[in-house]
Amino acid sequence: MGFAQKFGPVLSYLRIADEPARINQVRIEKARADALIGCDLVVSSSPKASLTYCKDHTRALLNTAEMPTGDFVRSRDATLNSAQRIAAIGKVVGEDNLALLDANGLAHRLLGDTIFANVVMVGAAWQQGLVPVSLDALLRAIELNGVRVDDNKRAFTWGRIAAHDPDAVARLLDDEAHVVETLDGMIERRRAFLVDYQGEALADRYIALVDRLRAAESGIDADLVVTRSAAQAYFRLLSYKDEYEVARLHTRPEFLNSLRTEYGTGARLRFHLAPPLLNGKRDARGRPLKKEFGAWILPLFRVLAKLRRLRGTAFDVFGYTAERRMERQLIEEFEQAVDTVVSALDETNRDRAAAVINEFLEIRGYGPVKEAAVVEARGKIDEALTVLQRPATKAA
Repeated sequence: MGFAQKFGPVLSYLRIADEPARINQVRIEKARADALIGCDLVVSSSPKASLTYCKDHTRALLNTAEMPTGDFVRSRDATLNSAQRIAAIGKVVGEDNLALLDANGLAHRLLGDTIFANVVMVGAAWQQGLVPVSLDALLRAIELNGVRVDDNKRAFTWGRIAAHDPDAVARLLDDEAHVVETLDGMIERRRAFLVDYQGEALADRYIALVDRLRAAESGIDADLVVTRSAAQAYFRLLSYKDEYEVARLHTRPEFLNSLRTEYGTGARLRFHLAPPLLNGKRDARGRPLKKEFGAWILPLFRVLAKLRRLRGTAFDVFGYTAERRMERQLIEEFEQAVDTVVSALDETNRDRAAAVINEFLEIRGYGPVKEAAVVEARGKIDEALTVLQRPATKAA
């Protein structure tokens, strides 16, 4: 088998036989693979792996979860083209020989951690007859590995159940992944977050703008597409991640308790931060260089978290930096854009109004990444507002 030096996806060749003498090589020859256990969609659909598949001979179990690749670092809108990759594998092995399983989603929802996804896959593969090893041997291997034995056994068993009766697993989970959140539910959840983020005043400011846009759109579009997009965009702009928010998130009891549960009470905490007031150095890409801080910084985080109500006031020492001024300016620009949308919105320009709001949704990231996104978005926003206010062209 192959092993990744940095825990990334790899292509592994496995041969299983009753006795060592029957195994004379490790690598699988062209069109000679009996089974594919595809834990990673990209590797499973790669040319190197696909050469080993054979139509109506190779049986495949594929994890449909999308896992980030290096392309996601270079392009935030990168896509794995999952549907095409799955279709390509199905074409090579035959649709009847291809089984699909969202192992990451299953592991996360049933075991609380996607790290068990590969063991879920092995359990499903064994249940489908793709692994010619006894159940006792596989369970014993989990025991000998000595890492979270009970959890890995549960993951293996859930994989077996998912392969045997996927409908039962879907019913057990109530198919929560496919439930579409209502607009009211989304707004209320974001309002509650803003209360914790800073306070009732900010939450009320959020609700007031969303309600105003909703009232303007309600008589035009029952789906309230513009309002839904605005509720998302305005929330992102209001809840920018500054020093107070970083401190609040890192000192939440739920976060710290999850670390103790996952790594034990003796785990040593290290935080990698680039505080603008304490760091003028840059990395090779010209971005702020992060420094390592120990657990001693947690008391300072707690103090900062309590001071979050100073955000945006004259006493906000972080608010004077260029980045924080930019983020507050973006909020004002969005509110002005919504004023324009409300005054101009009618049945003829819903799509143009949505385009204005959606340009704000394109502003993502932190630090230099966000600054670059803002520069690019502002020109597009101005253009979208200009287009919105043009009179509708009547059909001849």
